[in-house]
Amino acid sequence: MGANDLTKLELSVGRWGNSLAVRLPADLARRLGVEEGSALHARVSESGRLELSPADAGPPAPTREQMVAELEALHQNLPMGRSVVRFMRDQGY
Repeated sequence: MGANDLTKLELSVGRWGNSLAVRLPADLARRLGVEEGSALHARVSESGRLELSPADAGPPAPTREQMVAELEALHQNLPMGRSVVRFMRDQGY
């Protein structure tokens, strides 16, 4: 497998004790900078895709639901103010 073959891979799932495991080809592991014992973050996207990233790359991106909840919480803390459109009309813009 060459470096250009890493964009779309079909990986097989095998058994590791009572768990299931996915084996990463050596070229892909080198490209990701992971080795035996490395930690990975795993996340299931809204579309049902499994996303893996090196743990040292920071926490996984928040889900859509998490972002909406955060924005709603911020919105509730904003003070009520004058309408920008009304202000511009009053000022003659």
